[in-house]
Amino acid sequence: MKRLLALVEGLNKTFWDRVRVSTEVSQESLWLLRPFVGIYLLMIYSPFFAWIGEVPSVFFYPPLLSLPNLLSGFPPAWFFLWLDILVSISIVLMTLGIRAKLATRALVLLLFVGYNFQFSMGKIDHNIFLLIFLGCLSFAGWGSGFALIPDKPVAKLIVQKCMALLAVLFCFGMFTAGSVKGINWIDFDITKNGFLRWYYSSIYVKQSGMFLSGSLNALPYAWLDIFDWGGVFFELSAFLLLLAGRKFWKLWLLGACTFHLLNLLILNIAFSANFIFYVAFIDFGRYYDWAKIQFSKSHILWISSTSLLAFLYFRFAYIFDSSFFNYHKLLKADKLSMYIILVVWSAGVVLFAYSTWNEFKLGKKNHSNP
Repeated sequence: MKRLLALVEGLNKTFWDRVRVSTEVSQESLWLLRPFVGIYLLMIYSPFFAWIGEVPSVFFYPPLLSLPNLLSGFPPAWFFLWLDILVSISIVLMTLGIRAKLATRALVLLLFVGYNFQFSMGKIDHNIFLLIFLGCLSFAGWGSGFALIPDKPVAKLIVQKCMALLAVLFCFGMFTAGSVKGINWIDFDITKNGFLRWYYSSIYVKQSGMFLSGSLNALPYAWLDIFDWGGVFFELSAFLLLLAGRKFWKLWLLGACTFHLLNLLILNIAFSANFIFYVAFIDFGRYYDWAKIQFSKSHILWISSTSLLAFLYFRFAYIFDSSFFNYHKLLKADKLSMYIILVVWSAGVVLFAYSTWNEFKLGKKNHSNP
């Protein structure tokens, strides 16, 4: 029995050691990541809940194990209005680094409440990983530097453990998604295709008609089975490449950005929240000193402060349905958000191509100079 326990303990230690090596980033990188994530949440992937207050109670059908199941219907409209206001305040405090650890955890709690009610109408989306992402990084000390009121610093090992846990949870999510697709899609029957369900839905149900939507109509039906196999292989390979080493984990992240870029172009599915999950594993620590010097300059500080105030106005303009330069309403009405996300995923491919190339170049250098 003792040998068995020792074996399990050894395997567990080896597993987490390999994951830490694959996912390690400097704490300075997380300090720079925090304001980027805050701006991203204000401008690109901005959660809103005030609309739920206008939904008739007839649509109230919460899951059994959920917070809204304690109620008989949706709360009043003012509840969701205040929820949006508090979410906005939390994002700004997190971005500026004013007790970012507490602000991030408050944001997680507020989003948890909001998403619970949003998913009380019969459909559950992928938003849960945003809460996991923010929760993990709140423990990783991403508010202990590059901040107006910094948090207490955390040990390097804690940062490594948080990033490792984040990667494992994300890979587990990918594995669960891929395994379900594998059961339903990998059937060796060319007359059935899971990918085509999404493809035709984007054309004839959503009628998005953007980018390369409808571009595969001329392909033979049997050829499209490659998309079923490719999607399943991609999602199931995350764990394998995470454990294979740092270079291969970066290679998978490059593949993930490419995968989402193709999804956007062909299926018009954005998955925009995933970008900040992936970019967390690029180490930007080398740019920290440069960024600190730049933000000590008065004109850079003035431009940044003005921009943040403008971003906050855009969010409140949407919450209160202002008619004056309602940025988020404009994004939804003119599908401008899809073009912005196209730029985001294209940038992600370039960033991870460069990062992956550097990892392989470094590995080759270390191999030639042992």
